[in-house]
Amino acid sequence: MKNFFPALLTMVALALAENVQILEPSGAEFSTDAPQVVKSILRSAVAQTGNTPVESSANVQLRTTLSTMGSSIVVVVEQIKDGTVVGSGRQKTPTVDDLDMAIDDAVKAALANLDAGNAPQTAAYAPEAGYQEGPDVVYVVPVERGSGEDPNDNFAHKRPTRNYVSYGLGMAMWHNYDFVEEKCDKHFSGTDNDKCHESEDVDMSWEQAFVFHYGRIFEVIPHAAITIINNMNISFGSEWEWHETFLIGGRYFVSTGNITPYLGLGAGLGIQTDGHYNDSEESFAIGLATGAELGVIFFRNSATQLEIGLAWDALWDGFESFDRRFGAGSFYVAINY
Repeated sequence: MKNFFPALLTMVALALAENVQILEPSGAEFSTDAPQVVKSILRSAVAQTGNTPVESSANVQLRTTLSTMGSSIVVVVEQIKDGTVVGSGRQKTPTVDDLDMAIDDAVKAALANLDAGNAPQTAAYAPEAGYQEGPDVVYVVPVERGSGEDPNDNFAHKRPTRNYVSYGLGMAMWHNYDFVEEKCDKHFSGTDNDKCHESEDVDMSWEQAFVFHYGRIFEVIPHAAITIINNMNISFGSEWEWHETFLIGGRYFVSTGNITPYLGLGAGLGIQTDGHYNDSEESFAIGLATGAELGVIFFRNSATQLEIGLAWDALWDGFESFDRRFGAGSFYVAINY
């Protein structure tokens, strides 16, 4: 008999419990595993309210949005029923460390009307303050900052980034430019054209080369990254050639899925040595460089990625004239980690 009442209460609680579908949280991309961690906290918080978290479609849905407001993270959790928001909770925390508590309280507020099987109302839950009801009332309970935390640690200004080092190998095609150098007999003045002759005549040459790719990728937001790219091409064809560019730029990721195409641009400096010009000053070049890249990243959401890339860069000999241009197109396979 003594176990009858606990069992009865359990049966009543199960009867009143609702299946709550946890929707994918938005705004939780501040670290690699944050979306999954936030979703796990949401499931735990829903279970603590006496309801059942489910992944499949359910009559009650829970929508979560994380955003920054000044130096704080704002968590908004909404209960959706038949396409209408019928309950909501909002919490604010100044640090990521207290984000789990903010999510717990926001979920309790959003699901407060399910506790006793009452008809849906838009209300909010306040853990220690008075309960407030009304058609559009949301009670905000800020999470207190821990005494040992740095007050200058501003989350809004120090958004975590996903940083990768990239190493790759591949093949390339490089080219130099047409070059004609006129020299005069040393016994005559260079102004006497009759005593001058063409001693150097180099046509534009295209040759195959090997490419070594190195990069640093700083994903500041899910769709964009700051990049530092170094592509070095070496050819052992008819003449030895070394072509290298150092570019600072950015990438745009077309999507945030596991397989993500990207486009990139960059500008910087480059160095080139070319044996086709023999002992001429043209055999060594240093100057401005630009480049573009196109590729696909596999396993984008992993700590280790596979990248397949195409790159084109241009290097101008000197900083004043754009007539003397070297160039290289590269195809490489790289590992980002």
